[in-house]
Parts: sequence; structure tokens; C-alpha cells
Amino acid sequence: MIYSLLIVAVAMWGYSCGESSTGNGDGDVEAIVGAWVSEGATHVALGLQQLSKTARIDAEFAENGTYNVVATDSTGSEVTFTGTYELGEETASGIRTITLTQATPSSVTSEGIFQIESDMMTYEVIQTEPTVGAEAPTVEGGFGSTLVGGTNYGTYWVQVFEKQ
Repeated sequence: MIYSLLIVAVAMWGYSCGESSTGNGDGDVEAIVGAWVSEGATHVALGLQQLSKTARIDAEFAENGTYNVVATDSTGSEVTFTGTYELGEETASGIRTITLTQATPSSVTSEGIFQIESDMMTYEVIQTEPTVGAEAPTVEGGFGSTLVGGTNYGTYWVQVFEKQ
């Protein structure tokens, strides 16, 4: 079960979608669109570091609502996740919901929240289908609100990406 959560979390960390304007004069372009990297002990979620030895995550979010995520572990082994993403409306806090529908390497749905500030993205997602006993974080609960087996582990599933 923990391994499944880890795989889902890795996949979800790399997925997102939605409709919002960056306000940069380029029209409606999602701030999440583009390449993102999460690397190192202070950026990769502790849960991923401990459960799958994840050392780096490269995520690419496309304007057409698709994503490609490559998770690299501490031995250099890579796993590629692909699928589609959907974003919820931006809230006053700037935190948005995200739903990821993973197609490969397995079919899962992950849900969570993210917030982009400048070139940094705080991201927390967890697999919800098929169920692994986890409840996705909420905008109201903020980062660190994921529940696994009814227990809150704080920022265990929170990670930080830098835009490339």
C-alpha cells in the first residue's frame, strides 16, 4: 500500500492542468505550463525520498492538458509517468486543486493542490483511485493536509518545483 502511494505521489507531483492567466500579456497561458524540476532533500517530498528513494523529478506540463513526468531515484533509475491534468479555479490564497489522470505506466487518478509563486511551485498530490486509503489535501486544509489511513503526516507529501 505504501509503495502504491509512493508511485501515485510521484506521478501526481508531475501532473497538473487548468485555465488561468499569468497576466504577462501573452493571453491565457497557464503558469503551470512548461518544464519543472524538483531535486534534493529540501524539494523532493520526504515521502518519496523515503519510500522510493526519489532524488529528482522532471515534470513537463503542456498547454493541451497533458503531462510527462520522469522520476529518478538515487541509483539513477528512471520511471516515466504520462497522462492528463485538470486544474480547479484559483482561490484567494492562490492555492488551486489539481486532478491527474495517469495513463502510463499504470492507470490511476491522483488529486491534490498546488500554488505557484514566481518560478516556484509548491505541490501536494496523492493517489485517490484506485483507493489506497488516502484522502487528498484540500485548499481549506492547505499544504500538509493529506490523510493516509486517517492520519495526517504533515508535509510528508509536499514538494517544491522550480520552473526551468
